[in-house]
Amino acid sequence: MALARPPEASLCIAATAQAERDLHVPDGFLNAMSRVESGKPGPDGTISAWPWTITAAGIGHYYSTRAKAVAAVEAFRQQGIQSIDVGCMQVNLQQHPDAFASLDMAFDPVTNALYAGRFLLQMYDKTGSWPRAAAAYHSQTPGIGTPYQWKVLEAWAIPQDGRDQQPPSRQSSHAPALSTPFFPHPAAPRTIQQPTLTADAQPDAAGGAAPAPAKVFHPFQGFAHFTQPTMHRPSSAGMRGRTLASYRANPIALAGPTG
Repeated sequence: MALARPPEASLCIAATAQAERDLHVPDGFLNAMSRVESGKPGPDGTISAWPWTITAAGIGHYYSTRAKAVAAVEAFRQQGIQSIDVGCMQVNLQQHPDAFASLDMAFDPVTNALYAGRFLLQMYDKTGSWPRAAAAYHSQTPGIGTPYQWKVLEAWAIPQDGRDQQPPSRQSSHAPALSTPFFPHPAAPRTIQQPTLTADAQPDAAGGAAPAPAKVFHPFQGFAHFTQPTMHRPSSAGMRGRTLASYRANPIALAGPTG
C-alpha cells in the first residue's frame, strides 16, 4: 500500500500553479524551480517543495509547521545570522528585505511563490528565455547558474507528483540527477558530506536554535543589486515564451556543466 504524502506537500504545488497562471509563466516551471529550491522526499518516494523550509548559514532545515519555521528564523537572527532563505521558493530575506509584510507572510506559499515569480519575470525580460531566467534567478555570476539551470530543466521534465517516468537511459549524461542535492559549488562536491534528513532543529542550552542539517542546497539569492519587482500583472493575454512541449520538440543548445 502506497504511503500518503502529508498535506503540506501540496501547498507549494498549488501556490506555484497559481503564480504561473497569474504571471503567465510556463506551466510547471515555477513548480520545477520550487522542487530544486526546497524539495523534500516524501514517504511515497516523491519529491515535493516543502513550505516550511529554511536555509541559514548555507544549511537547509525542514520544519513540521509554519509556526516552528517562523520561530526558527527569529532564533537564527538572534544568533546573528541574517542571510536566511525561506519558503517554497527560498526567498532571501536579507537581499529582499521588503518582499513581505511580515515574517509569517514570508512563509505563506502563495505570497512566497508570487514574489519569486515576479523576480523570475524580471530575469526573463533581461535574458529572453526561461532557462536563462532560471540561471539568473540563482546567480548572475557567469557559470554559477548553469548547473542550476540544468537542475530546473530536469525537474521540469518530471511530472509535478515528483515521479520520474522516463527510464534512466534516456536522461542526459550532462544534467545533474534530481535526487542529488544541489551544491553551491559544483566544482568541488566531494568536500560536502551527504546531508541527513532530521527532525526540527531543537533549541540549545542558550535558548537559540541549534542548526540541525536537513538538506544542503543553494538558496535563492538572485543578485545583490536588483530592481524591486512591480506588482502589476503582465499585459500579455497569453503565456510568455516557450512551453515545456516546445522545448521538448525543439530543445535549445545549452552548454553542459564542466569539471
